[in-house]
Amino acid sequence: MDIHVRDGMTVCLDYTISLSDGTLIDSAQQSGTWTYIHGHTRMPSGLAQGIEGLHVGDHVRLHLVPEEAFGALDPAAFQDFPKERFPAGAQRVGFEGEFPGPGGTLIPYRVHAIHEATVTLNFNHPLAGQDVVFEVTVIHIQE
Repeated sequence: MDIHVRDGMTVCLDYTISLSDGTLIDSAQQSGTWTYIHGHTRMPSGLAQGIEGLHVGDHVRLHLVPEEAFGALDPAAFQDFPKERFPAGAQRVGFEGEFPGPGGTLIPYRVHAIHEATVTLNFNHPLAGQDVVFEVTVIHIQE
């Protein structure tokens, strides 16, 4: 039987993610190999399409534009909140936190700007608007 990456298969990947300028974002060496169910785990569309059909041992280098990766930067994802909702330690540009969301989910944010009465939060994915490069080697595939 020809075992390859397709919908419903459990797949284990060795990977690196970097920006197009070579800046390393994450890797299996840092975070461990990635095991997921193909077609059922949320992942960048360009990555899913780029590894579809690969076999164990196959290696690909995928250059993805934002729309294929983590999305374009959405101006509506920048929102202002009253400054008093945040403790002093969270009132600095770059601070990362989470808001409670529906069903017990957590919604991550980054502080984008501090104003006199408000704090501007950025709810975009940290890599939104960025071209990224995935280098992926298929380690294991299982039904």
